[in-house]
Amino acid sequence: MLTANWALVIRMWKALQAKVAKALFGDAGQTATGASVHTPSAPASPRSPAPPPLAPDFDLAAYREFMCAETHCYRQDYIQDRVQLQGKEHFQAALQKGSVVVVFVHHGSWLLMNGTLHHLCGGAPITSIASRRNLEFCTPEEKEFWLGVHKRSAESCNAPVIFYTDQNPIASVRWLKVPHHVLTVALDVREPAADKPESQFVFMGQNIFLQTGPAKLAQMTGASVVPAAIEYDPQSQVHTLNLYPAINAQQHSLEAITQQALDCIGPHVQRAPQQQFYDLLGALQVPQKTILATQA
Repeated sequence: MLTANWALVIRMWKALQAKVAKALFGDAGQTATGASVHTPSAPASPRSPAPPPLAPDFDLAAYREFMCAETHCYRQDYIQDRVQLQGKEHFQAALQKGSVVVVFVHHGSWLLMNGTLHHLCGGAPITSIASRRNLEFCTPEEKEFWLGVHKRSAESCNAPVIFYTDQNPIASVRWLKVPHHVLTVALDVREPAADKPESQFVFMGQNIFLQTGPAKLAQMTGASVVPAAIEYDPQSQVHTLNLYPAINAQQHSLEAITQQALDCIGPHVQRAPQQQFYDLLGALQVPQKTILATQA
């Protein structure tokens, strides 16, 4: 699920590969395929396991390892114990009107969003659009891990299917045409194998470049757009999923929808910059077509 400036993210993977593998899987407990498995620490309560350890002075790399390791804890009881909601009423109000596209950027433990929305907001059918194209730039071990993440994320919300960007978009359109269905989509996805037009936006006071696919999908299907951001408090070991008032996709341009969503999400990234999956501003301030041209 590598996204944004793919070259930057790939370099991060290479630099952190050994460290990430150890943090994710530990030194013992081989599976049938030879990959190690991470064993969560002792349960904090009888209901669910404790989150993986995270040092108080963590940086981007440490949080990335924490988030990946935490995917092995994804269960309904873990979500109920370890995630709280702010703005639940906004999501529920949008859902009462029809289908919903929940948009986010790769910050915090975004992979917990689907399970949280499903288990803490009434059980609406929910799934995601994920990137499979970018997995081709991973090592076989990384690819296997991320496909497993996709599976665990889907299982955490009882999703019957997960959509991929390399598939015909008609499937996700049909999903959203069903009232009260939910689709989560990242705003900051970039795929070098599928270069798409980008527009300029302002994010945390800086110019960035993004495609407007999530907004277009909402316009095509009549779905509402709900911006979301999730942050983790290492002291309380609790995530907070923040949901914002729905944007009516029929009343705004694709660029206006995307900018409104970024305006909601930006303050959370500014407050907890070390919880970014990668350096968002560093990766997105250059248009993808410029990056690809320099790689040619």
